Amino acid sequence: MKITKTLFSLVFITGFMACKTEKIAHINQQQKPLKAIIADAETTPVKSTDDAADDSCVWIHPKNPLLSTIIGTDKKEGLEVYNLDGKRLYSYKLGRVNNVDIRDGFSLNGKKVAIVTASNRTHNTISILYVKPTGELEEIAARPIVSKLKEVYGLGMYKSPKTNTFYVFVVSKRGGVEQWELFENNGKVDAKIVRNIVLGTKGEGIVADDFHAKVYIGEENKALWKFDAEPDASNKRVQIISTKDHNMKDDFEGVTIYDAGNGKGHIILSSQGNNSYAVFDRITNQYQGSFSLKNDNTIDGTNDTDGIDVTSVAFGTKYPKGFFIAQDGANTQGKDSLNQNFKIVNWTKISTALQLK
Repeated sequence: MKITKTLFSLVFITGFMACKTEKIAHINQQQKPLKAIIADAETTPVKSTDDAADDSCVWIHPKNPLLSTIIGTDKKEGLEVYNLDGKRLYSYKLGRVNNVDIRDGFSLNGKKVAIVTASNRTHNTISILYVKPTGELEEIAARPIVSKLKEVYGLGMYKSPKTNTFYVFVVSKRGGVEQWELFENNGKVDAKIVRNIVLGTKGEGIVADDFHAKVYIGEENKALWKFDAEPDASNKRVQIISTKDHNMKDDFEGVTIYDAGNGKGHIILSSQGNNSYAVFDRITNQYQGSFSLKNDNTIDGTNDTDGIDVTSVAFGTKYPKGFFIAQDGANTQGKDSLNQNFKIVNWTKISTALQLK
């Protein structure tokens, strides 16, 4: 009997240790002041009123980067597509689409295409589209991809560096996370659930690192977490930052990655409670500073930001090292309040202000 109890205790302790949460120890975090920056451009306001704009992603034109587009969500209606000057080009009434993401290189009908996925709260599904050479979108799901979560909310895509398989992570309002594998099915895109993760409480912001095989998920009122992204990985997690740390304030919302090449770059987090954006080293996850977007004579700053995105692609002399995009929850023009939109910021401004390497 004593042996049985001892074995049980060892199994229990081992299991507990396997689920233990690690924590990043940040260096000199208190010494990093928040920097205020002015945006360079903004998109046409979304068509819907009140709290409507949310998240965005960037499609890179395969031949001419200047013809690339910004794909944003109007979470009361669907998706909107803008050119790099922020002008709306196309609108798609898909339902209450909350978050959106994109990955290039998916094999479909013998061709490599860019696939766009979005969390659709009207149908509790994952909307799947592909990008035409013109930048227009077309729905391509083989069937309704219905989530088992109570309400789909956050969403991020992942392309495995090990198998080149495409995945979609979906986050629910109640803290559940599903990982779906995407695959071709008779000229369409189908999906199946391959993993479940439990955050604990409400989450939304999510981004996957296709180089390091990691996924970062924001638990809105607690912390930013890092998990292994492969479907057969354990659900052990690392706490990158807490909502109670210096320069941080809940809710934690959008998360994105600036890819500087060879696995280097930065993780960026929307700290909605103090209208700022926190930057972390992509490899060490060390905190590097925070910035905000302030009002200018022509473009207002941002407030209550939900989704964010960033690209490191060079777009001529205007954005030689890419740009950052932030949803603006309080789009204003002088004394007028307009429908929400997205602000666009030259990445060079951010890297210079925070002295990023």
